[in-house]
Order: sequence, then structure tokens, then C-alpha cells
Amino acid sequence: MWQLSVLLLVATASAQIPSLGWCPDYQPMANFNINRFLGNWFEEERYFTVSELGTRCVNTKYESTPEGRIIVSNEITNSLTGMKRVLEGTLQMIGREGEGRMVIKYASLPVPYDNEFVILDTDYDNYAVMWACSGVGPVHIQNAWILTRERLPTPLLMQNAYGVLDRFKISRTFFVKTNQADCNILPQPAAEPLDLKNDVIIDAKNAVPELKAEAVGSEKILVRSAIPEVMEPAKPMNMPEAEKKDEKMEKPMEIKEEMIKKEDMLKKDDMMKKDDMIKEEIMIKEDMKKEEMIKEEMKKKEEIKKEVMEKKEKAKRPS
Repeated sequence: MWQLSVLLLVATASAQIPSLGWCPDYQPMANFNINRFLGNWFEEERYFTVSELGTRCVNTKYESTPEGRIIVSNEITNSLTGMKRVLEGTLQMIGREGEGRMVIKYASLPVPYDNEFVILDTDYDNYAVMWACSGVGPVHIQNAWILTRERLPTPLLMQNAYGVLDRFKISRTFFVKTNQADCNILPQPAAEPLDLKNDVIIDAKNAVPELKAEAVGSEKILVRSAIPEVMEPAKPMNMPEAEKKDEKMEKPMEIKEEMIKKEDMLKKDDMMKKDDMIKEEIMIKEDMKKEEMIKEEMKKKEEIKKEVMEKKEKAKRPS
């Protein structure tokens, strides 16, 4: 009984999907190639989990080391604070050779945690469908993820991933979409501008020949720039009084226009930030509703189980 209580406590903490009965016997992908699977994957959809409540821009990177180990880095961004946290672990393939079955060990947590995953299907270049299940006694807990190589995949690509779920008869009821918008993507470094300060441009037409030297099979010509070595100081131009007045009148107008443009840009930024905050609040509320639904379902199942146990106890008593 204590094992069941511990499992239910873990289920509440991680909010995976609990169900009565044993874990389904889903066969992992055959001929799975871990080397092709390496790289960066974005979490597009997942089963509801409390641990990812109020998060966005979730992605996982699988990298191999020269020693042959596979490092897993899970990056999650807090929707409200914008802070990122990274959870690292090591991946090990298990099961029969060529099976898409793996275990990830997270040693960076206060308590080391191992989790077994199954790759149901992937085309390596576009999508991957992962699934996990653990159980004790008559209760099992499922979790599932749709991963994509692109941060914002096309609807056609998602249809291929949904086809995998349908093939394994995995319900999409508890799937939630991961917010992959407004993620900090560093731009490519811009090319450095050419430094023309010390470059001297020589006008070939006005160049004055200084020396002509002939050699066997070649001819070299040295040229000297017609630009004087000592530049004369620029003389101030006499500007008519009317033009000076126009210039003084135009400058305040230009400054005013620039200020108006900046104010408009600030207003647009504020509106976009408010829209993002509203969207995040809506997503958090939806996730909380789903959490309540899961808790209610767990409570009902526990009550049903309790009734069944009581009936069995009554049946055992002598009449």
C-alpha cells in the first residue's frame, strides 16, 4: 500500500497521466540509429506536467563525447521571469540491439533520478515521438512528447507525428502545446565593416609617373598620387541668411518627428508585452484547469478502488 501512495505522490508532483491497469506494451522503434537522433530537438507538444507549468521555449540537446558517452541537456525558460534553467544528464541505450529504448540518468538533481523512455517513431530530420510509462500494482503513469527539429513546425509535419500517436492509440486529450514563441535566438554575427581610413585611392588618369624601370620579361611602373601631401585648411562657405534661417527651422521639426517615432515604437512594444503576458496567463490558467481535472480523475479512481476493496473485505467475512 505504501508503494502505491509513493507512486500517487510522484504522479501529483509531476502530473503525468495516471490510469488503472498495467503499462501498455508499446514496441519501440526498430533499427533505431542513435547517431542520427543526436542534435537539438524542440518540444512541440507534451502531456500535461506540473514541472513545466508556466514555462516556454523547451528544448533538448543530445551530444556525444569523445569517450562515447551521450550528454542530454534540457533547457527550459520561465514564462514570467524569462530565466533559463538547464537540467543535464547522461543517456544510455537499453533493451535489445537496435531498439529505440533508452534510460536517462539525471545526476545533477539533489536526488539522482533515472527515467526510461521509448522512441515510438522518428524520421530523424523532422519529428520524433517519445513515450514513457511506469507503474506499481494496479496503477500506471504515462507521459508522451512530440519533438521537432524546427522551433515552429509546419501543420503537415505535425500530421505525421499525430499519425504515430493514432497508430499506437495514444489519446491526444491531455496533450498541451509548448510555447515556442518569443524565444531568445542570437543572430548571426554581422560582417565587420571595411576600414578605409588608411586606404589611398589613386586616380589613374591624374597619376604622375615617377620612375619607369625595365627588366627582362617584365615592366614595373611606379605612380605617385596627385593628391597633395599637405592638405590646405577648408575655407568656410558663405551661406545666405535665408538658408540659415530655414536650416534652424527644419532641425526642431526633425527632432520632433524622431521623438514621435520613438514614442510610437515604445507604445507598440508595451502593447506586445501586454499581449504576451495575457497569453501566458491564459496558458497557465488552462494548465491549472487540466491539473484539477487530473486530480479529480485520480480521486474518483481512488474512490472506486476503495469501494472494490471494501466489497472484497465484506465478501471474505463469514455471513
